[in-house]
Amino acid sequence: MSAAIARMRLGGAALLANLRRALAGWKNPGRTSLLWLGGAVALIALGLGLAFFGGSATPPQSASATIDVPLPPAGPAKVMLLTPAPDPGLVEDSPNGPLPIIGKDGRQPWQVYARPFDAKDTRPRIALIVTGIGLDHTLSQAALDRLPGGVSFGFDPYAGDIKDTLANARSLGHEALLGMPMEPVDYPRQDPGPLTLLTSLDGTQNAARLGTLMGKATGYVGMVAIMGSRFENETSSLMPVLEALKQRGLMLADDQAPEHSTVAPLAAQMQLPWVAGNRVIDAESDPATIDRALADLAAAAQRNGAALGIAALSPALLDRLGPWLAALDGKGLALAPASAIVARQTAAQPAP
Repeated sequence: MSAAIARMRLGGAALLANLRRALAGWKNPGRTSLLWLGGAVALIALGLGLAFFGGSATPPQSASATIDVPLPPAGPAKVMLLTPAPDPGLVEDSPNGPLPIIGKDGRQPWQVYARPFDAKDTRPRIALIVTGIGLDHTLSQAALDRLPGGVSFGFDPYAGDIKDTLANARSLGHEALLGMPMEPVDYPRQDPGPLTLLTSLDGTQNAARLGTLMGKATGYVGMVAIMGSRFENETSSLMPVLEALKQRGLMLADDQAPEHSTVAPLAAQMQLPWVAGNRVIDAESDPATIDRALADLAAAAQRNGAALGIAALSPALLDRLGPWLAALDGKGLALAPASAIVARQTAAQPAP
């Protein structure tokens, strides 16, 4: 039995006793009867107050709780303006929306929409692509607002407001790529979604899915792989996709290390601009794992002259990136957009 109900019963018992005394003397109301009646009224108010408002040790819980996202401190407002998108000479109309093309003057989207980088900077270059942008609005906006413009963003193709979010990111100086889901080895147990490029589809079907993906937004420099461990090992399925990206003047970011990537040697051979992730940070990674991966990434850049990290957006990632990015200058490393390390990584030789 709750304390409130117990208090109500006690108050009720006292109330009845006082009412009896008051009514017993009501025929000849005197000072005593009036006092008893006043006491009864007072007990009514006291009993109701205790029953409904008093003595609760635990305050009521809110229906919704606010979750604080740990974020690095906001940096100085310093935005590098990127080329406006879409450039009329670099798009063609399609049922899926405007698609990127190489301009008649030879200009390519991966170069025109890139974030500028000082070619005279001789320091080892670190590029970082944060993927999954757009799915979680709060986290995505935090990444846009808090991370420096040198960090590139990979936009999830299933995000609802991808066009606006990508345009907002570019207005803040961030280079953009679109996610390209490809079939993993354990598909369909792991399913990258309805636009996944599959080895079971023919070239026309995969081309249609790729066209849908590319029509999601404008102003991006290329595509970033989402999974793909099976698709990338089927050359007959992979090559038409690589050819399509090259014909449209786009670059490709693979999520496999350069020395293990099957895409990198093929892309290098066909002169498709490519980069590959020296370190990949999963969304489920804990802070200690993230710190180790970032340290390995810095070491790879110092050793090889350029390195790419591909990291899935998460609160832990945003929290750990703050101090790591702030320390790059002191280590003699330059934060660069993904496009600035094209042709600066060494790929394995293609299989004969």
